[in-house]
Amino acid sequence: MSIDSAKTIICYGDSNTWGAVPGTDQRYSRDIRWPSVLQKHLGSGYEVISEGLCGRTLKSDKSSPELNGITYVLPCMFSHEPVDRFIIMLGTNDVNDKYQLSPDEIANNLLETISIIRNAEMHGTPKILIICPPRIIASDNGWHESFIEGMEKIRKLPELYKKVAAETNSTFIDANDSIVSSKIDGIHLDESEQLKLAKTVYDALV
Repeated sequence: MSIDSAKTIICYGDSNTWGAVPGTDQRYSRDIRWPSVLQKHLGSGYEVISEGLCGRTLKSDKSSPELNGITYVLPCMFSHEPVDRFIIMLGTNDVNDKYQLSPDEIANNLLETISIIRNAEMHGTPKILIICPPRIIASDNGWHESFIEGMEKIRKLPELYKKVAAETNSTFIDANDSIVSSKIDGIHLDESEQLKLAKTVYDALV
């Protein structure tokens, strides 16, 4: 009997983890999406699972519960256990003006999500990597109308996410240190930034 010895890594995020091409409804090919590129960097000793969903929040959308990351995090973990690493990159959609959440509330939702992961009754407890998403920037078409207030809110997330990481003994990456959002739509990642993010995550894991 052959038993799987590869370490499982879950990349839990939104459209930037799914691989959305800026300014379109299309998806990058697998050789561009950062979770797939991370798999190439890590090799066969790991299985990198992309769990990106367009529009996903931490815990914001009461009208669309399928978009609340906190409601799916346990089924996701149980589906792929044992999980060695759980990578979370969420927060961009949470600053959407329609949710009217403060940066502190978003950080508290992240803390609650991590608590659920840590208290799950499963084989082993995964190590957690928190990635604070890049800032929303001015696009070639002007500011995204749904993120007028969110543009300022997202700037406050790195400090708050770093604090959550320290409180939960999680690894922390501020994506702003290595990548920027696309000028095409101000939110999603150009091909080059997908590749850079994969290398940044790889460096944090090894």
